[in-house]
Formats: sequence, C-alpha cells, structure tokens
Amino acid sequence: MDSTRPTDQTAPGRPGDTIVVAVGAEGAAGAVAFAVQEAERHHAPVHVVHVVRAGAANGYPELLADVYAAADDTVSSAVRLARDLGGPGTVVTGERLDSGGLVHDLVDQARDGALVVLERRTSSRLHHVLTRSTLNGVAARAAVPVVSVPTGWQRPPAGAASVVTVGVQDAGEAEPLLRTAFELARERGSSLRVVHSWWARGLYSPVIDTTVRADWEGRARRELEAAVEPLRAGFPEVPVVLHVRPEPPVEALLDAAGRSGLVVVGRRHHLLPVGSHLGPVARAVLDHATCPVLIAPEAVAPRRSRTRRAAATTGG
Repeated sequence: MDSTRPTDQTAPGRPGDTIVVAVGAEGAAGAVAFAVQEAERHHAPVHVVHVVRAGAANGYPELLADVYAAADDTVSSAVRLARDLGGPGTVVTGERLDSGGLVHDLVDQARDGALVVLERRTSSRLHHVLTRSTLNGVAARAAVPVVSVPTGWQRPPAGAASVVTVGVQDAGEAEPLLRTAFELARERGSSLRVVHSWWARGLYSPVIDTTVRADWEGRARRELEAAVEPLRAGFPEVPVVLHVRPEPPVEALLDAAGRSGLVVVGRRHHLLPVGSHLGPVARAVLDHATCPVLIAPEAVAPRRSRTRRAAATTGG
C-alpha cells in the first residue's frame, strides 16, 4: 500500500489511542467535528484518512497526478478543519491512501486506532449505495468501535443535556455492550436509555390476550433488569431508564435516536451463518438514524439462563 502525507502534518500520535476519521472528496465536516470532540474527551490525536480510488486514471500519469493532488487537498482541508475545531493541544495528522481498497484500507487503519468515524451521506442514490456499502463493510469488520455520523451533524453546546441509547438484543449476553454504553454515558455526562423490544406476528391477534402480552413484557423487563443491575453500582452517576415493550425493533431504536445524542448497537454474533456481522436492525439504524451511531465490536459475555421467547428483539 502506497501512501503520502500532505506537508502540513505533525507527527502521528501513539498507536492505539488515535481517533481515525475518513473523509471523501465531498468533505465530511460532521464526521471531523465528531472525531475532534472524541479526541478532546480522551486527550487523543486525530488522524484524517482519504482513500483514493484512481480507477481509469491508472496508466495515465498526468491524470493520476491530478487525482493525487485533489486527494491531498481533501486531506489538507479536513486537517485544517480539525485543527480549527480542536483546542491548542489537539494533535491532527493526515494521510492519503491509494491502494484502492476502500473498506480494506479503513479496516487496516482501525488496527492502530481507538475509534473509526465515517460520515453518512445521502446526496444521490448511487452515492448512497456506495457510502452505505463502505460504512457497513467497515462497521462489520473493524476491530474497534465504528461511528456513523449523519451529514450536517453539529457538536452540541457545552453543558447541553444528552442521552445515550443502547439497543439490547439478548439480555443474557449483553454485559459487554451495556458496559460500553455505561462508559460512553459517563464520559458524556449523559443519562442512559436501554432499549429492548420484540415483535412477533399475531402479537395483537384475538387469540393472544392482554394477560399473555403482559407476561411476555414482564419477563423481558426482569431479564433486562438482571443484566443492568450489576452495572448500576459501578456507574452510580449514570441515570438509567429501561424501555421494554413489544414494538418492531427498528422502529424502537430509530424513534429513540430522534431523542438521543448517540445510539449504541452491537454486531451480530460471529457464529451465525451469515456473510455480514451486521444484523438487519444494526444496518437499518446505521442507514436512517438522525444522530451518530456507534457499532461496538463483538465481545461475548457468559450466557445467563433465561426463559425462551419466540420473538425478534432489538439489537444487531
């Protein structure tokens, strides 16, 4: 993989703590702003990357030089923006990557970072398809958390109240995801909303009475409370609200996203026989949420015994 650094860069930060932000030719002001916010929060450096997709320019030296020059301008502009947004102590570096493997290069960058930030754009159908493919590919494969920032996102004012929402699919395996959400809420001084929903065909048919539905909801709430309770003691400063109800999972999370500063979802379990590690709920939330969405990498917790319930549940 060949790469160059624009001339206005400083030395990169320590591997492992860097906030990596990917920018395209159209820029990514929202993603850069989010990356700078996280860098300031963690006293970490920001590293801007732009992957060149030369395509037909390969084999035409003059045209390829123009492509590289435009790419370097893209990186330099994003670096200047990050420095303008950050404080005097914010370290910002940048890099142009030209292997042409967009998802591969971004996943590779994640190995030396703590977080990867991308911007979700929907300017056209084709651009949306390409962006969605890149975002889903990186989120499904990166070894660190990946954040999708909607275009136009702006950093909230200092002191503004915020909510972190986490979607829990399986309460018995949710401890790592819940711990991540608690940590994010504490870092932000936010409250935490824990969403667990399920939806089964015929749930509101005449043959399923209100007593049965109430029983399902009661058992779901008890399971979720059992998963959350051990973490409350370790995060006493984080107010927690449980949202447990029969509702289509995507609708539940997208509705919560409209009232959240950040939504956290996990990846699908790697042992499931599917090609992507992102489940349909995670993909839908990435595509449509109105706030930043963090995809947490897989971490499997010891499984608790629980009552079986035939339902689709919120999460990956």
